[in-house]
Amino acid sequence: MTSSSIVIKSCLDILRRLDPAETEKHLENLTNLISNDDISDELYQRVDVPLKVLEDVNADDRKFLACDHNRDGDSHRSPWSNTYFPQLQDGFCPSEHLRQLELHANEVFDIYRELYFGKSTSVSSVYLWDKEAKNGGANNDGMAGFSGAFLIQNKVDNGSYWNSIHVVDVGRIERGGMCQYKLTTTILISVSPSDSEMGMESTRITGSLVRQNDRECKISSHDSSIGSQHIVNIGKFIEDVETEMRKEMDSLYIQKTKNVVDMIRKDNMKPTQGQEHTRVLNEAVLAMAMNRKTKLSGK
Repeated sequence: MTSSSIVIKSCLDILRRLDPAETEKHLENLTNLISNDDISDELYQRVDVPLKVLEDVNADDRKFLACDHNRDGDSHRSPWSNTYFPQLQDGFCPSEHLRQLELHANEVFDIYRELYFGKSTSVSSVYLWDKEAKNGGANNDGMAGFSGAFLIQNKVDNGSYWNSIHVVDVGRIERGGMCQYKLTTTILISVSPSDSEMGMESTRITGSLVRQNDRECKISSHDSSIGSQHIVNIGKFIEDVETEMRKEMDSLYIQKTKNVVDMIRKDNMKPTQGQEHTRVLNEAVLAMAMNRKTKLSGK
């Protein structure tokens, strides 16, 4: 095992033992202790943190999500204007063909986000990047495939949030028009139900769930709308996986927490030592009375 692997493994072990609600702060503290920028970058890629919301001043202050997939140095690229904030010269950008597909994907995914998460509390962003063609050149027609990140953040006033991070790898269109899609989905959730009577938070549930899936879909390679077909296939794939993971999150975190709380409440409902002593005395007095009654009736 190399020294960099040891550092990464040690950092991941530390993060697993810390409060997941403070992952971003802990990650920043750990990277401050690492002198190697490459190791720091790899650690950022290995650890999922809650998505940040930025505004694009070049697109009427339209909101977009910042993550590792649109980061170059300390700047993040907006999917709306294709510019970096803070400003960055020669930052990574997708090819012109993929850029047009990225714009279309953002508009479509924005509708999906509004339908499932609401308009006022959620933000979505889509980022695409090129894969090299087989001859080593640039992929200008989408036939060699591409990769992308489809992101959603839904946040409410009490600090609760839902983050969906869908990273998809679109394979090359093979003979017969079949295309392979590989999807890695990460759900980050934090729920803080408040006590309506006490006016204070009683419980916080924070966690994450990661799933990898693949699917093969038909693509008409002679159709001019290859990109649109990819967006439709990816959209259906994400919808199916996210729906299934919602059910898993409910059973894994919500129901499990409920069971733990119910067990605690049952333990607390056990009689106290004084109550137990009173019960024993009452039973003893009742037994003596019944015994005396039996003796009197026998005379």
